[in-house]
Amino acid sequence: MTPDLSSQNLSISWDEFVQQMYAVERADRPEIVLRQVIRWTKGQPLLTKKLLQYILKHERQIAAGDEATTVEQVIRNRLIKEFKHDELTLSIRKLLYAKDLAKLLKKTPGKITQNTQIYLEDIARELGLSTRQCQDTIEHFASFSSAENQKLFRQLVRPNILSGERDSYQDLVSLIENSPAYYQLTLDKGNSTATSKKRRSNWWQKKTFWFWLIFPWLVLLAISTLARKEELPTIAPADVVGQNGSCQALANIASSRFSLGEELLTATKYGSFPLSSKIALYEATAAFSRCEFAVARKKFAASLTIEKNNPEGLIYFNNARAITKEHLKIAVSVPLGTEPNIAWEILRGVAQAQTEINRLGGIKSKQLMVQVVNDDNEPMLVRQLAKQLASDRQILAVIGHNDSDASLAGSDIYQKQGLVMMSSTSSSTKLSGVGNYIMRSTPSVTVLADTLSSYASVNSLERIAVCSSLNSQASLPFVEEFITEIERKGGEAIDIGCNLAESGFNPIPVVERAVAENADALLLAPSLANIEQAVSVAQANQQRLPLLGNHSLYTSKTTQLGKAAVTGMVLSVPWLPGTIPDSDFPEVSRELWGGEINWRTAMAYDAARAIIQGLQQSDDRAELQSALTQPNFVVDGVTGRFRFQRGDRQGKGQLAYIGKPSASRDYQFLPLKLAERSNSSF
Repeated sequence: MTPDLSSQNLSISWDEFVQQMYAVERADRPEIVLRQVIRWTKGQPLLTKKLLQYILKHERQIAAGDEATTVEQVIRNRLIKEFKHDELTLSIRKLLYAKDLAKLLKKTPGKITQNTQIYLEDIARELGLSTRQCQDTIEHFASFSSAENQKLFRQLVRPNILSGERDSYQDLVSLIENSPAYYQLTLDKGNSTATSKKRRSNWWQKKTFWFWLIFPWLVLLAISTLARKEELPTIAPADVVGQNGSCQALANIASSRFSLGEELLTATKYGSFPLSSKIALYEATAAFSRCEFAVARKKFAASLTIEKNNPEGLIYFNNARAITKEHLKIAVSVPLGTEPNIAWEILRGVAQAQTEINRLGGIKSKQLMVQVVNDDNEPMLVRQLAKQLASDRQILAVIGHNDSDASLAGSDIYQKQGLVMMSSTSSSTKLSGVGNYIMRSTPSVTVLADTLSSYASVNSLERIAVCSSLNSQASLPFVEEFITEIERKGGEAIDIGCNLAESGFNPIPVVERAVAENADALLLAPSLANIEQAVSVAQANQQRLPLLGNHSLYTSKTTQLGKAAVTGMVLSVPWLPGTIPDSDFPEVSRELWGGEINWRTAMAYDAARAIIQGLQQSDDRAELQSALTQPNFVVDGVTGRFRFQRGDRQGKGQLAYIGKPSASRDYQFLPLKLAERSNSSF
């Protein structure tokens, strides 16, 4: 990584960092912390900014003598996770690999067995390094020593190699720890006395050390004023202070799972983004966290211009506008860590509704601000997050959660604390009537199951073999309602002992039993966690039985994994593009995101629209709930006008099937009318 300390790129005010560290009593010696940071980043502006931000947010005070250890810990736990596959951190990740290698050689001692080779492979995966990059790392350090040691290093990356010489491993350890490459980037306090003497005797190494230690301060002293003028646009006082102190809004919920714009919560989604878009995003969040909201808006806008399909970025862009004005605040909680694609489908709907209302002047002239939350679809985590959301009195409603189990886990907390929770995707019947603060903008499984059973009945599919996830509130209620409806229509559900959540699930005997029982069709009703198992059943089926599916299967994972095996599968979904002739929502969304959207986006949009409409009447939590539950409260949604009854959305389901419109197109979900059969090979 080459140094980048020019006036145009130096956008970090290091003196301010030291002052802030002293102000919050975060370190005994902030200057030493700063030196460690510069050693790792070599002054690269983006990495330096991010690393300093992480250190400012570090939970514990950094004691004297712990600076090097703490900075490395923050790099491993925060910086590398965010930039794991980015070229910006490649040299840092290689150095960490070399350090871990040296530690391993000390412990083994010196043996590279199959177990230690596996350990090295785990380290490489953790650091996002390929085998080639690991080899490059070893050869890089080997280049500072003898041909013999270079040979030993090259052997090290080969599997099942044992060191032939018992003492040679210490040479390898010393080679890493004493090399100029190692020394220039980090300060290892565990080196031996002999190592220190060797360093002191090396005039060039010593000169390099003092050069990198002093140079940033000299540069800062000479150009700090110029750098600020060139890098940052003028910021009005209101842009920093804002409504009731805008910076205070960032401190209301301090957690790596919450963001108004100060942090990106979906790092895995940005891997395919153009580098210029990613850099603009990271610069935007850095500016946001410093309460430089004009800069943040500019950087978010620049990133969205390059790559517009980024609902997280659009929400943060809108927030950077809203936070300095009169605003109202809601939250959206989605599984950004475990199901990022589905999370973004939901965020698209919220971002679109937020963008539309703010462009129209807001809610009674107040802008809408959205707190983004990552809940990973984990029920126990949702309970913790729900308590934090409820404690922030500025948050007037929560859109979430995605999974029915997650929504049920948090429902009693929201109910007790008097905070509206409106799920756009949870369909379990157990949410019906659980509390008058608990609502949903998606139809319940009763509606969806009835739609699918009607299709089966109309098409004479009477004996239905059932596969479900027995541990899921998204799966079981749907199956129960479907069985009730199919039996009421004269059909029969066949138990073939298929639990998609079973450990070591085998789809082959499941399909064989269904065929042996003379089933007319096979129903696949997985939870989101078991979509792959459901697809494996479709693959084992080999088009022998018609396939029916629940709404959880409406995801790109189904079509990408299943391809021809899932062709013709019929699903019941809350909404499908093209099913409402007079709606311009699909076209507007397609233009906004540059691609197709699905029912999760539509239902999230409706949830946001309902809350916005309720906030037009009152911005009080209790009064908002009262407005939403009034019999005459009607929402103009994507699928037309709807209202809530006992928290449930009243409406109908839609039918979709998986098909391929042409040889040049991918498999996709297409609209289907009740009386039609799917376009399959049956």
